[in-house]
Amino acid sequence: MNMESDFHMAKGEGETSYINNSRIQQKALLETEVVLEKAVREVRMDLHQPVMTAVDLGCSSGKNTLFFVSKVIKVLGHDSDEKSRCNPVELQFFLNGLPGNNFNHVFRSLERFKESITARHKENTPLPPFYIAGLPGSYYTRLFPRQSCHLFHSSFCLHWRSRVPKLCREHLHSCMSSTWS
Repeated sequence: MNMESDFHMAKGEGETSYINNSRIQQKALLETEVVLEKAVREVRMDLHQPVMTAVDLGCSSGKNTLFFVSKVIKVLGHDSDEKSRCNPVELQFFLNGLPGNNFNHVFRSLERFKESITARHKENTPLPPFYIAGLPGSYYTRLFPRQSCHLFHSSFCLHWRSRVPKLCREHLHSCMSSTWS
């Protein structure tokens, strides 16, 4: 069985598609919204570059796909001070999913998303410039050069892991050994 081609959400927009069956994931996103906001603010405070790169690992195509993107934009737009208004941080988003996912649906929705987020943004603060790209591939493999991303987000994708990654196993073993010694 090939993980990249055999595992994916139900495609299309039919009755059994992910697009129409993602309420549980939406509820989890809403429940963790405060944690995400805090993480975005912490990354922004420590950012010493003009561009913030954020990645949604294991995203699918549906109503929730751009929630992460909209939340990051909203937090940074809302928190902008005088300094950041003159030189706002630019946002680069990567939406990662398996090649079998329906990225075309996501790309078709981007124009509507941009119009929506612009309309909802407060008029007295500038909307941070943002760029969105799809990144097909498995997070079982390396997807980015080292130190190129500032914020990773992942919800409801860990269940796709077939095993604990080696580094985590070694760390867990090390922690357990010191605990029981």
